[in-house]
Amino acid sequence: MNRYLIPAILTLASAAAAEPLTGTIADASLRRSVELVYVEKVEGSFPPPATALQVNQKHNVYLPRLLPVVIGSKVVFRSEDPELHNVFARSGTKVLFNQGQPPNQVFEKTFTQTGFVHLTCNIHKEMSAWVLVLQNPFYATPDPKTGAFKIDGVPPGTYALRVWGEKLDGDVAARKFPVLVGSGAPPAQIAAR
Repeated sequence: MNRYLIPAILTLASAAAAEPLTGTIADASLRRSVELVYVEKVEGSFPPPATALQVNQKHNVYLPRLLPVVIGSKVVFRSEDPELHNVFARSGTKVLFNQGQPPNQVFEKTFTQTGFVHLTCNIHKEMSAWVLVLQNPFYATPDPKTGAFKIDGVPPGTYALRVWGEKLDGDVAARKFPVLVGSGAPPAQIAAR
């Protein structure tokens, strides 16, 4: 049998068996802080999108304020503002880049490590945004009123679900919520305790 055929069949079988992961952030106070729900790790590698994603600067605001990306993704930074900005990107205490951005200019960066990247501008202190570099494309923004979320295409299995929010308590952000994905699996329930 062709050595390329077996991996292709396995890939197609995995894709066909993929299930949506549904759930709710059960705690009303937690709903106000959670901005993203994501599957921490899924076996395999996930190619970044072919087209670069974008972060714009308009009226001294980063748009979007939260950009989840898959590791290896290219992000184009642009500015529609008439004044000079700089994009200061940090992951924890590590500076990833600090690049000046004149009006109407564009530059591109590739994010090669998973983690949370905080974007600021040293010229305009009010500017703040986040790029969340994830191992896989399985994430969702929960409904802020109901806490409901749905992540499509997750292969069946047991995973650690994580939550992120800029104002989220560190203990909750560090937690891993076990979740089962597959036919008949119950919806995930995320609570602060």
